Amino acid sequence: MSGIFEVRWHGRGGQGVVTASRILAVAAFNEGFVGVQSIPWIGAERRGAQIEAYNRISRTPILLHSQVYAPDAVIVVDPSIISEDNNAVVRGLKSGGFLVINTARSNIISSLRVPEGCSVYLVDATSICLELDLQVAGLEVLAMPMLGAFAKATSLVSLKSLEESITSSFEAELAKKNVDAVVKAYESTRKAHLMPEQYVPPVPPSKPIRIPEIHHWTDLPPVPVSTPSKGSIGNTGDWRTRKPVIDKEKCNKCLFCWMYCPEATINIDDSGFPQIDYNYCKGCEVCFNECPRKAISMVVEEK
Repeated sequence: MSGIFEVRWHGRGGQGVVTASRILAVAAFNEGFVGVQSIPWIGAERRGAQIEAYNRISRTPILLHSQVYAPDAVIVVDPSIISEDNNAVVRGLKSGGFLVINTARSNIISSLRVPEGCSVYLVDATSICLELDLQVAGLEVLAMPMLGAFAKATSLVSLKSLEESITSSFEAELAKKNVDAVVKAYESTRKAHLMPEQYVPPVPPSKPIRIPEIHHWTDLPPVPVSTPSKGSIGNTGDWRTRKPVIDKEKCNKCLFCWMYCPEATINIDDSGFPQIDYNYCKGCEVCFNECPRKAISMVVEEK
């Protein structure tokens, strides 16, 4: 490999994206790469919200410290992000690059549009996490298996280096579970075969927006008061991987779920039963944990 190899991760808060990016950087250093970087990019909303992380890997020291705008590889940890905006995922991806996706759904592949010459690799990281019970606070740590898929697709780092990096980052029991997830993903990752019409010209990288310099004083209008409101940052129901389902046979209408819901996504129907608004429910499991009757179960759903 010559030059700098750049990686961009797409996932959601709580899926281990930032940690996996750091582990990849350490693994690359263990492989002998002198220049390595791991850069997180998150907003105010973290758990469940879209986040990105970046890696740079080079045989020589790296002087660039910005976000990655033209990656050589893109890792999609949460497939629902592709459903929301295919162009956002492949923007800036170089021709001949790598696109590594966590999915078991064929319809996502059929709708893909990727830059010419790119290789697409698939792995069902969600099933691997469920099989190994690789979860933190109710969310599958999907980014860890994606390290194995990335290694299989690019051959940039070895399983041995990833194992060393993981072992140095976690206690023994948790490290073993993460290593098992990486190995399973490596073994099950497969290359996708796309139709010719799915290859398109590269999507140009986004350009940073710069604030123009203000040369004189300007009176600005008063800033309006911000008040909490449901859905103020979009359809947050797409953030969850599991949804709460209420069993009305067990429910006694105590409305603990309604009181404790941090997002105010639970309403009360005409019969007095709680009713969940799945357009905005993030699947945080607060209602599931607070229900005294255990009338709420968390169900894995396909997006």
